[in-house]
Amino acid sequence: MNKTFSHISLALILTAAAAPAALVTVTDFQTNGTDTLAHPYAVSTTDLLNGLAPTAQPGNFVQEGAGGAGVLTDGLFASPITRDLGGAFQFSTFATAGPGGGTSLTYLLGVARNIGSISVYGGWQDSGRDQQSYSIFYSTAAAPGTFLPLTTVNFNPGTTTHPQVTKVSISDTTGILASDVAGLRFDFNATENGYSGYSEIDVFAAVPEPGSIGLLGLAVLGAAAGRRRQQDKPRA
Repeated sequence: MNKTFSHISLALILTAAAAPAALVTVTDFQTNGTDTLAHPYAVSTTDLLNGLAPTAQPGNFVQEGAGGAGVLTDGLFASPITRDLGGAFQFSTFATAGPGGGTSLTYLLGVARNIGSISVYGGWQDSGRDQQSYSIFYSTAAAPGTFLPLTTVNFNPGTTTHPQVTKVSISDTTGILASDVAGLRFDFNATENGYSGYSEIDVFAAVPEPGSIGLLGLAVLGAAAGRRRQQDKPRA
């Protein structure tokens, strides 16, 4: 029985390692037809970018009094979002990005990591600047200055004259978007009215990372082998 368990465990590990990759992009938006929007989005305060400043940020991320690139990694997303009768719009909690705003952001992680998922949050006081439009690139520890394409996002929700917020989540069916990542770059593409509002970028490590999976598999096989040896010992 233990021998069968060992073979099954090994088969499961090999099957997981051989699973084909498929990028998964999930989009969402929230609005309620009023001047006060209390949204359900909870951003991370422990992700890989939290508190990290970009090493490059060309363009103007502070259009209309916006808070700039620093708000994208501060672990905050204001709620409620308001305008007019609900109160002044929270310009300072957003960064403006696009051809007429900030055009690119580059982040260096310090220690290379396997990336499991990325979530980007945005919005505006109406639907005029809530489109998410950008391409994501990554570099590896082997060539930290060479950025490779990961994916392109173009999400523009419905039209409203009231506050609207957006979320785009990117992952992979294997659990790993990119391996041995040293840096990430976000290039902001053409968007409605020249620039859009963004509030947070969360980047998460793969959990568990491949090394942990390998150790877990070895532990399972080792435990099974140990039980088999114990059962094979001659009785006194």
